[in-house]
Amino acid sequence: MLVKHIVKQGLLVKNVGALSRAAYHGGHHEHSTMNDLPVPAGDWKEQHSQQNSKYNAVLLTGILVLAGTIGFVKSSGLIHFNYSAPKSLD
Repeated sequence: MLVKHIVKQGLLVKNVGALSRAAYHGGHHEHSTMNDLPVPAGDWKEQHSQQNSKYNAVLLTGILVLAGTIGFVKSSGLIHFNYSAPKSLD
């Protein structure tokens, strides 16, 4: 009965449009400007060298893990790398 009354009055249709517009636009807000961007601070060279040393350590670790994996697989005999052409079966 309540739903019939709401539909009859047209309240549902009117409110759905208003709610969807409000949800889409998110209300009133100020526009962003260049002043809202972060300002760089500190010595860029020091920060760059710290990041670079961290990335070099990650690279070295990856190379060592790859070499260890290849060495383990080769020594276990799970994979044959086919360095040369196979010998004739005859």
